[in-house]
Amino acid sequence: MDLWARLWQSRPVPAAQFRVIVERNTALTGGYFQLDLEAPVSTPIAETRAGQFVMLRGEWGRDLLNGRAFSVLDVRDDRHFSVLAKVFGRGTALLSEAEAGTPLTCTGPLGTGFPEPEGDELSLLVAGGVGLPPLHLYARRAAEAGAAKDVVLFYGGRSEADIVLTEAIESAGVELVVATEDGSRGHKGFVTVPLLERLRAAKAEGRALRMLSCGPTPMLQAVRKLALELGVPAHLCLEEQMGCGFGVCLGCAVPVYGELPYKYCCTDGPVFDAREVRWS
Repeated sequence: MDLWARLWQSRPVPAAQFRVIVERNTALTGGYFQLDLEAPVSTPIAETRAGQFVMLRGEWGRDLLNGRAFSVLDVRDDRHFSVLAKVFGRGTALLSEAEAGTPLTCTGPLGTGFPEPEGDELSLLVAGGVGLPPLHLYARRAAEAGAAKDVVLFYGGRSEADIVLTEAIESAGVELVVATEDGSRGHKGFVTVPLLERLRAAKAEGRALRMLSCGPTPMLQAVRKLALELGVPAHLCLEEQMGCGFGVCLGCAVPVYGELPYKYCCTDGPVFDAREVRWS
């Protein structure tokens, strides 16, 4: 069996496709916006793990054939959930203009989520830009389970305008460390600087550690480098462009170590063990 046949046979079937309407569209700073979505009937969305995503598509006709992938930000129940987005292209621009009552098609939840914590290990969450949602969801769920003290969220952006939705994290009792490149909020510089300080302090204390991260690729590469150098387990939620979301287009190949040279972000990920990703 050739390589492509083996890859194709490993593609799982998507979870579900269902209709939703926009309940609220809230504009945030920095071009970000939050879509609160409502399904008319029960869906599998309540089973979403932090790190999984959905594909959303409006009634766009032939103008845009494919949906757009978004990590799930919040899940209220099996009919209500939210995503965070930023305007990057035509699809996100159309979604940013969607009014309450706008119908969308949703496919999900898709992909793999972050692993559950083990014992009393300290989870250091590292978010950047639109990589916030899966870690925002993870942190709040940890707090709801009484484990807020075992989680620290490091959140980086270019400026204060890129730091959004922090109120829910702070009110949940989760420690939040903010860094901005221009120093307009929190530490000045990259978020990996305060992260490294905390990593060294926790290791000196003998604390069991792990890192979970989602954000732009340069940030993920820096997190991976720290994890490998310090021997800290880490999982990365990658931000690859996904055309279909369930392994048909084969457009989101990720170079990995192992028997096969590539895996696919939409089905094998988007969460990968940091040791597995083969970045040059």
